[in-house]
Amino acid sequence: MIYRLKPQQGDTVAVPQLVFARLGAAEEASVRVALYVLATGVTDPDKLCADLKLRSRITAESALAYWAGAGLLERYDENAAPGGGEPAPTPMRWTEIAAASRTDPMIASLIDCAQTTFARALTHSEMEKLVALYLQEGFEPETVMLCLAYLAGKGKRTMGALSHELKVWRAEGVETGEEADAHLKLLALREKREAYVASLLETEPAALTLGGKKAIARWYEVYGYDDAMVQEAAVQAGPKRDLWYWNSILKTWNAKGLRTVRDVRGPAPVAGASRNIRVDRETPSGNDFLQGALDRPRRHKRKE
Repeated sequence: MIYRLKPQQGDTVAVPQLVFARLGAAEEASVRVALYVLATGVTDPDKLCADLKLRSRITAESALAYWAGAGLLERYDENAAPGGGEPAPTPMRWTEIAAASRTDPMIASLIDCAQTTFARALTHSEMEKLVALYLQEGFEPETVMLCLAYLAGKGKRTMGALSHELKVWRAEGVETGEEADAHLKLLALREKREAYVASLLETEPAALTLGGKKAIARWYEVYGYDDAMVQEAAVQAGPKRDLWYWNSILKTWNAKGLRTVRDVRGPAPVAGASRNIRVDRETPSGNDFLQGALDRPRRHKRKE
């Protein structure tokens, strides 16, 4: 069967050459996202997931980040007004915080929690930034408190680290306290998986790069693979202990629809299908073919 392009009836969408140049390297989901964005202009991860039936929000986020890095999309500050208008609101001053805390007890709770977590008194500047996260940027107090505890466990006790981590959480769809609690469990699971992969690589988890950690998360959360599949990729790679080589193996398996180790290795051979398969008996037969070998008459090839 031979195919050819049908004449277009005006229902076409211009696709930049950049997309065609990336077809060989971009994942299927990334290509679908690019075409959808070009046709609709929509870049909301939740809508992308719903309309394109993507596996998770992280798939949409990764695709958007990929095309932003490639130059197809551009990042912008969501708080900035279009056309160079008013910038994002400045943090509240100490006098404003003191006045607001008289009517909102959550402000005092946030400050107490931060001071307890940091094991020191906050400066006025730090209090202003902390309250701005709650009142101006809209982060729920419980989410902020859980994030504070998480960062303290990693030795990060600064307002800059808190602000950055909360924005990362928001990008992953974390808003409420319940969502934050579930996200912390996911982060703990990711750390466990990263430690497992690092052990296969015979290195320390701290040696993994950010890109490597994202790849590991994709294996489990997007491809849906488990430790057994990751280990099988390491086995198939042989002595080559390279995370990105393993990533190419797992990516290929996912594209082929291979979901289990049995899928990868193929079905077990049918009985009798090969004469070279060794079958050991559960109990010895008792026959020793070497028994009495010295007493047997020698056989010589007859000369013609």
